[in-house]
Formats: sequence, structure tokens, C-alpha cells
Amino acid sequence: TANLLCFTAYYLGHYPDVKRRLRQEFDEILGSDFTKSITSKDLDGLEYCEAVIKEVYRLTPIAFLVGRVNVEKDTVGGYTWPEETQFQILYSAIMRRKDYWTDPEKFDPDRFYKVEESDKYLPEKQHIKTSYTLFGDGIRICPGRKLAMIELKFLLSSI
Repeated sequence: TANLLCFTAYYLGHYPDVKRRLRQEFDEILGSDFTKSITSKDLDGLEYCEAVIKEVYRLTPIAFLVGRVNVEKDTVGGYTWPEETQFQILYSAIMRRKDYWTDPEKFDPDRFYKVEESDKYLPEKQHIKTSYTLFGDGIRICPGRKLAMIELKFLLSSI
């Protein structure tokens, strides 16, 4: 969470338009009363903030490599692998593939923000479930994923 927060600060410093939009969302959802407590409903409303966090992670993933071992003989990538073969999955490469992402090298939080409303991000719509792994997936999904997102949104809005 701390590393992702630092990378987010870096990107916000380099993309003032994104920072401006993010501050606008904070003002709309949280208001200007800094003594008011932030509720979970407020945090749920920070959709653009979540999109920024997801896009930062896509470009600079904290966990960019994951190891797996197959339990039985399997065919992967057109090759047959014996059981107990160790695999290293380079998620950072998957999250920058041109056939999975629109302009994959570009920092663009809109690819995660109300993406259903536009056809601009067609590859994302088709591949996001298999090509994006902010908190892992399946039985190994991060048990602290909701807490981490709450912390990130809260810290960003507080700063």
C-alpha cells in the first residue's frame, strides 16, 4: 500500500490534469469541511480515485511477478509441461500488451473509469478479467484487498 501510494503521488505530479480531476472528485464527494468524518459511502463514491489507483498499478505493479507450480502434466503456450514445473508469470508484461490495452504505455485512468459508457476501451472490456491483477485472483486473491483500497482512497483524499 505504501509503495502504491508513492507511485500514485509520482503520477499525480506528472499529470496535472488527472490531479485536477481527482481533486474535483474529492471536492464533490467529500466537500470542503475538513473536520467532517469520511464514511465508507464517501469512499465508495470515489470512483475516479479508484481508477487512478488501478491505472498506477497497471503501469507500475508492486507485485509484478508471481510464481506457480502445476500439479499435473499440462499444455501451456503450445508446449507440454511435466507435473511440478515451476512457472513465473510476468504480470507487468501482460498489463502492457497492445492487444489487451488501448495505448498500453499511456497513463490513462479513464480506462478504469466508467468504461462501459464508451467504445474507446474495447480491448480492456474484453480482457480485463484475465490481464489485470491488482490483488491477485482465484483462491490466492489478497484477503486484505478491500482494506488496502480503503486505505489508499482515504490517504489520497486526506493528502
